[in-house]
Amino acid sequence: MQRFIRLAVFVVVLCLWAPSTGLAAGFYDVSKAYTFYDEVEFLASKQVITGFSDGSFKPEAGVTRAEAAIMIGRAVGLNGDPKDTHFSDVTANVTGSGYIASAVERGIISGFPDNTYRPYQQVTRAQMAIFLDKAFTLKNANPDNIFTDISENMIAYPSILNAYENGIVNGYSDATYKPDSSVVRGHFSAFLARALEPSFRSNPGFMVESVSGWDQEADVTEIDIDHEWIIRFNYELDEYGFEHLRDHIYIVRESDSQIQLLEPMIIDNLKIVHLPLWTLYDFDETYTLFIKEGLTSKTGKSLAEPVTIKFHTNKPEFTVKQSVEKDGVQFDLMADPSDEKVYVKVKATNTSGQPIPYTSGSGCDPGLKAALVTETAEGPVKTGSKWSTAANCTLAIRELTLQPGESIEIVEVLYPDVQSFDEEIYLQAVLPTGIVENPKKPIEVSVSLQ
Repeated sequence: MQRFIRLAVFVVVLCLWAPSTGLAAGFYDVSKAYTFYDEVEFLASKQVITGFSDGSFKPEAGVTRAEAAIMIGRAVGLNGDPKDTHFSDVTANVTGSGYIASAVERGIISGFPDNTYRPYQQVTRAQMAIFLDKAFTLKNANPDNIFTDISENMIAYPSILNAYENGIVNGYSDATYKPDSSVVRGHFSAFLARALEPSFRSNPGFMVESVSGWDQEADVTEIDIDHEWIIRFNYELDEYGFEHLRDHIYIVRESDSQIQLLEPMIIDNLKIVHLPLWTLYDFDETYTLFIKEGLTSKTGKSLAEPVTIKFHTNKPEFTVKQSVEKDGVQFDLMADPSDEKVYVKVKATNTSGQPIPYTSGSGCDPGLKAALVTETAEGPVKTGSKWSTAANCTLAIRELTLQPGESIEIVEVLYPDVQSFDEEIYLQAVLPTGIVENPKKPIEVSVSLQ
């Protein structure tokens, strides 16, 4: 009878430790819902990773340098017999000493200048990239650096780029790699599985790496009106010109569902697109930026995932509001001045009853202009600078006509000159009247911002 009881207990224990349905290798904290379930299951099946005595894997726990050496050593078949090493802090009594020694001999890992290995220190993302790069001799693709927080003066620089280009690691949505961040067991398992088994690799597709100022946690991103959208791709764009880009990168205004056509300016080896928005925005408006499928990389890859960004422009407190009529034109001037920026909205309406011809300086110039000026003995002098964004505009002067009752409107952001803080500053609006062959004196009005 006692023998039967002991046998029954033994069977129960076996059942408790046997792999459960939907759990990776029986780890109770790694279910099929876990992002890296397959990678953990794969490594456990090859006995590269093991769990803890309580049946857990602890996917969110940090990985020590000793644990990294053990897992990589098992993955590439290194000798793990305990042994003394030349590191002052790794004797045969340290768990993983054999794998550490073998990995050093293979040139996979190294220690610190003080002759220590620091086996209990957590592995950083930079160190992990070096370990994997050397252990698996990753293909050196010499890719461009897509991360904003790594540079060529870093030891891990080539290894990080190799690991990325080989589909083993990815960066973050803000275009960073976070090289000094610690690696947790779940993530390390994913990276190691990808290095060991190519079918797990992500092989980065053509995608948007980052968009400046995009708050991905918010339903609507709040931005200042002078914000410039800068879209960074992980691969060079196909050289198909601005017209094709404009068909796939555009903005829709929510208030009237009107598509705002853009002229993207490609720079930096065709990987970065700047959106010239200075003829587009209005204050306190909601827009949606679309980056659509159909874009193609220079290598022939199609955009893997389209991007949609809903954003709302700031609403200034217009403390300066004044209407001035001159030479048959009514100017409505509004401004929200501060020491750093002056948000401006100017509207010019033809009240003369006759058409008023006027000119614009380029395809992106509406004709009506605004500027900050100070009064001098010689007359008004412009001060400060103006918000503008590089744009693909025609340079030809346009001849336009303001019909009776018709209005034109501009939105501007002007930046006061620090040296002019102690002077009285005026907001000036100018409409350049006449045509090229017969220019007339511009209509100018100004209001004080004090």
